[in-house]
Amino acid sequence: MSDEGQVPDPDDLERLGLYDPAALNSTDRLELIRYVMSRGATVEDVAAAPNLGELALDMQLRPRGPLTFGEVVHDVRVEWSTAQRLMTAIGLSADPDQRITADEAATLRLLAAANSALLGEEATMQLARVAGNAMARIAETLVGVFRLRLELPRRDAGTPYVDVVKEYANLAQNLLPTFVCGLDAALRRQIVAVAERMWSTDEERSAVTLLRTVGFVDLVGYTSAAASLSVRELTEVLMEFDERTTEAVARGHGQIVKTIGDEAMFVTEDAGDACRIALDLVESSDDNLPPVRVGLATGEMVSVFGDLYGPEVNLAARLVAIASPATAVVSEQVRSATSGFEFELLPPLILKGFTEQTTAYRILR
Repeated sequence: MSDEGQVPDPDDLERLGLYDPAALNSTDRLELIRYVMSRGATVEDVAAAPNLGELALDMQLRPRGPLTFGEVVHDVRVEWSTAQRLMTAIGLSADPDQRITADEAATLRLLAAANSALLGEEATMQLARVAGNAMARIAETLVGVFRLRLELPRRDAGTPYVDVVKEYANLAQNLLPTFVCGLDAALRRQIVAVAERMWSTDEERSAVTLLRTVGFVDLVGYTSAAASLSVRELTEVLMEFDERTTEAVARGHGQIVKTIGDEAMFVTEDAGDACRIALDLVESSDDNLPPVRVGLATGEMVSVFGDLYGPEVNLAARLVAIASPATAVVSEQVRSATSGFEFELLPPLILKGFTEQTTAYRILR
């Protein structure tokens, strides 16, 4: 009865404890069981699944191949511990007994080859972690949008859950290939863009170093505002902040490094571009968005895991913290590297983590 694709009859499912004909949702559950098993789920899969809707999506998007993870590891001749670390880092299953998809098997083979013959273990693990984190964030966004824009409206309208699950799974399977092609196009473009930018290394050639202007933009009063806003209002503020920041950085030929709630970090190759972005951001506040403040610093920084580190990064973070609402504060190096802007010298600053007084300026225009 546990053979893939063979659906037990209701009496068998009842004896197995998977179906109760007297339950309020018995009809929907029976149809869901038949649906997931028609997509390859076994009785064991159904018994272990906390939610049949999630199992349906899993079976639709991840059709199992003939091999288990353990068998693929043996086939590629990689150390078991290394294979587990690589797959865990990229966000895939490392259960030796779980059958995996053909694409997951190909991913393991690629990572194993990169680990042993191309990049080495440390660099391959770094790449796997960054890719895994990026995919997790994309997945969170996709699923959240589907739940809010598809699942909840359908269920509120009285659509049976089993029909929602089918629509959800079918849409995901039909749209995901096109979406993945879009990700492929974006990645190719970003690889070219990154390759065109200036770079160097430290003396030991252990990391890539970049001469950049780094900026932090922060929503003023976010903590107190968040306490008084509804979930909808808070979401709208954060979405507006993200949209405006992304657009301003793109117009200024910059790159978003990361966003953390009410703060975003960006970089530019040219300090003047960073100043233009900063002015654009502080001048864009209106009734829909609290004022922002910006801190900028220029210097050599280390690129690790797609993030940037170094004293100048720390300086920019300190400068944004002392900036007044709707203003941008910059370091001496930023002011020296730009022309065509007017600056106001600030009183000497004592900043946390810096032993000497810091000279900083407010951008006027």
